Amino acid sequence: MPQQGHVFPTLAVVTELVSRGWRVSYATTEKFLPQVLLSGAHPVVYRDISAGQEAPEDLAAGVTTAVMQTVAAVPELAQAFAQDAPDLVLYDMYAWAGPLLAARWGVPTIQLAPTHLPYEGIVQELLGVEDIAHIPGFAQLVAALAAHGVSADVYELTLAPRQAVAFFPECFQRRANTVKAAKAAYVGPALGDRSHQGTWNPPASGRPVVLVSLGSQYTRRPAFYRSCVDAFADSPWHVVMSIGQDTDMRHLEPLPANVEVHASVPQLSVLAHADAFVTHAGMGSVMEALAYGVPLVAVPQMAEQRANAHQIDQLALGLHLPREEATPERLREAVLHVTTDPGIARGVEAMRRQIDEAGGAATAADVIERALLPESAASL
Repeated sequence: MPQQGHVFPTLAVVTELVSRGWRVSYATTEKFLPQVLLSGAHPVVYRDISAGQEAPEDLAAGVTTAVMQTVAAVPELAQAFAQDAPDLVLYDMYAWAGPLLAARWGVPTIQLAPTHLPYEGIVQELLGVEDIAHIPGFAQLVAALAAHGVSADVYELTLAPRQAVAFFPECFQRRANTVKAAKAAYVGPALGDRSHQGTWNPPASGRPVVLVSLGSQYTRRPAFYRSCVDAFADSPWHVVMSIGQDTDMRHLEPLPANVEVHASVPQLSVLAHADAFVTHAGMGSVMEALAYGVPLVAVPQMAEQRANAHQIDQLALGLHLPREEATPERLREAVLHVTTDPGIARGVEAMRRQIDEAGGAATAADVIERALLPESAASL
């Protein structure tokens, strides 16, 4: 999917595969061409049908966009690989063009899961429908597949993949005992080298650092950012805020001396120095923070992020603050709580150890190689 939270988790895995001598082609859009090139993959560009649009908060509408993106991408990718079919297809859980073309080519697949693997009740809980076939656009998807001679079980590919690689530890998976993937490798976040994004240095004042970001998709929230400025003005905290390209910084002025605002920041570089992270609770951001041992104040913007916020509460990794309650007073109290509560400190440290043990990109590459190589070679 042409979204940062779906692309970034895969890039370190691609780099690892390329370093082991594999030839990797990466289906992507123009927006992510620089990152794909840096990973060492050969980009195969397809048209992004929703370029410039903010992702809908309704996840069912988001899946509809993914369905229509598949309908548009299948013929483009079929043509691009017509004379050079791959030996294995790694596919994002919402990028159906991959597995459906793999069925046409007769090659194996592995689902890449940047967020929760499908669990019992996920369609009803996150999408708000009783059956995934009720998603608008699904009929067009089935028709497009038939037109291209692809016969594959859409339900199986989406809700019960044969093999999956999940970019988070198993303990963070919602209702893990109901996941229907035949094989699932929970490898944790694959962070890789992001020095190309630049670096960030903490202030000379030595103040503790709070990072504030709503990710890349839900950034048009000037009132929320204003609340964050008001929350930490004249406080002991140094605040680093990423507000996206579409929010006018003038709406946040005047800024106190301890608050810096940017359209984007090198997130890993900031997290390396952060004491707390006020986040939309997208899985990528959550895992990046926990890999650095940073507690979370989760202010989710949509259903999938609310599921992550629930896990954050349950596992004592921080605090879920519903966005309608994110007043300056509550934000300030929440940051104080997650940075001083001993139970949260223990929970975050335990999760950081599990992330380290999960193996990240190297473990993901091992799983992928076992699918590519004969058993005798894979055991060497």
